Amino acid sequence: MAVFLSVVTAFLYGSGDFLGGVASRRNSPIQVLTTVSLIGAVPLLVVAPFIAQNPSTSDLFLGAAAGLVGITGLGLLYRGLARGPMSIFAPITAIVSAVFPVIWGFFRNDEQGLQIWFGLAVGLIGIFILSSQPAGQEIRISVSVIFEALLAGLGFGLFFSLLSETSTESAPWPIVAGRFSATLILLCVALTRKTQLRPVGSWIPLIGCGVCDTGANVAFLFALRYGQLGPVAVLASLYPAVTVLLARVVLREQLTNRRLVGLLLAMSTVVLIGLS
Repeated sequence: MAVFLSVVTAFLYGSGDFLGGVASRRNSPIQVLTTVSLIGAVPLLVVAPFIAQNPSTSDLFLGAAAGLVGITGLGLLYRGLARGPMSIFAPITAIVSAVFPVIWGFFRNDEQGLQIWFGLAVGLIGIFILSSQPAGQEIRISVSVIFEALLAGLGFGLFFSLLSETSTESAPWPIVAGRFSATLILLCVALTRKTQLRPVGSWIPLIGCGVCDTGANVAFLFALRYGQLGPVAVLASLYPAVTVLLARVVLREQLTNRRLVGLLLAMSTVVLIGLS
């Protein structure tokens, strides 16, 4: 069940990231994030009391903290997906978001096999290939885009790790707390900067992104009921495969042989760690 829910998480995250990246090309990150957070938070608040009735205060605080770091990572992700090729930005983010929970689990004395560390080494090679600039290539990836991808991955990794510290009996209340804490911060930032919150263009990508992202968070939280943080987090980090596939099919993004190798190595990392 843990593997199934983790794969569902990856599929929903990948779909949500693609839709969020598309929406970010016509709207600011604040507009997208605020709309997505509200779309996901309100329906979840309605159904949460029917799933768990007595969440602990500590779980709500952990969920709120996870929401803040998660929305930061998501903002950097949408900004990066709007600025650079999705097929490059998303895998770099995924590797970092997979590595961080493994390190978190190491300090929690979770069992760490040799296969996990081998997977991390393969992932670093994949990051190097994806982020390097071959001679004569027309598409140029700036250092700032790569840096934002790393920070986005760190935010997601910390999000996963904080959620793993909550009680599984409280799910999905930590997600609800995280959504509303993130929305509150986003509203404060928007008011301070006098940013228009109403998105422009079609709302379909925004609604789809909100549903997918919130659904992925809930699926991840329930997956922790059946599996350990490390394997669940890294399997959930398979989401770039979905993002890259959608970018290739819908946006006709080209993926060179060199970066295809990097992508395969990056995906091999989460598979090696997840199957350890």
